[in-house]
Amino acid sequence: MKKLSKVFALMLIFAIVFTSSASAEEIAAPEFSDLDETHWAYEGINKLVGEGIIIGYPDGTFKPEGNITRAELVKIVNMVFEFTEIEEATDFTDVKAEDWFFDNVLIAQQAGYIVGYPDGTFKPNGLITREEFCKILDVINNFVELPLSTLPADEVSPWAVEYVNRVISNRIMLLDENNNFRALEKATRAEVCDTLAKFIIDDAEGKFPSPGGSSGGSDSDDELTKEELYETMDRVIDRLNTRVIPEISTKAQEQVVEDIILNMEKYQENNDHDYEEAAQKAYDKYKLMSEDEQEELKYKIQLHNITQDLLDLKKFFFPDIEL
Repeated sequence: MKKLSKVFALMLIFAIVFTSSASAEEIAAPEFSDLDETHWAYEGINKLVGEGIIIGYPDGTFKPEGNITRAELVKIVNMVFEFTEIEEATDFTDVKAEDWFFDNVLIAQQAGYIVGYPDGTFKPNGLITREEFCKILDVINNFVELPLSTLPADEVSPWAVEYVNRVISNRIMLLDENNNFRALEKATRAEVCDTLAKFIIDDAEGKFPSPGGSSGGSDSDDELTKEELYETMDRVIDRLNTRVIPEISTKAQEQVVEDIILNMEKYQENNDHDYEEAAQKAYDKYKLMSEDEQEELKYKIQLHNITQDLLDLKKFFFPDIEL
């Protein structure tokens, strides 16, 4: 199983936390101003945050009762179930190569749990409903329908009844005290975290397999070839240049990102390049930024990158660094 714990610390690649000078406090899971141990979904949220699967907002909040878009959900689901194989192309008319969610939509299509709408759209900014979430979970896990003593008392769309019933009967999501499921309501960030946390096993050999065992994840012991490494670096460099830099706010942030890019490019030109020293210098610049600048930069880099790419880079260059 790939160790995703505290993977948010990987988000600045060679500049942040990869150097041995980073302290345990600097990579500790963040606290949120609107979330504490009394929240009903605290454990599930904390688990996904600790695994680097979901992050909060630059203002220090998590917004547990906020809704979640379809684009956000596919990225989270891909990480939980370790889907990484990418379909070659998409026919969705509203998904473009320059979109931050483009790669994750292709991964979701390859995994088979996203088919889109009859009009050929994906609706990336649409909010996911609880019954739509049930269908995704059922398609991935191929649940067996167990006996269900109590059916939802409120409305469920006809197309979603079988998916909702299987999710409930397997106790993945439950009815409330009035036997309502709220199938048509939008899923909240807290509900998504609480549900998906059930599929992450602490300190175990692996996650629940997807149907046929084809999770799409590669063995964590596999070695990257030089060609694969360069392809990964090229993808990350492209995302930093075209997606991250245009969205960050300050010159200091841009300088750190440019240093990260230059570090990778120099390594590609010369494998004897001292990337650790260059990373330390970039990291020193990062530490001089304000906390708000740091949080925004980490947020943007995670938003626009596939976690598996960052994990692969970490494993290749810093195999002995424990996060």
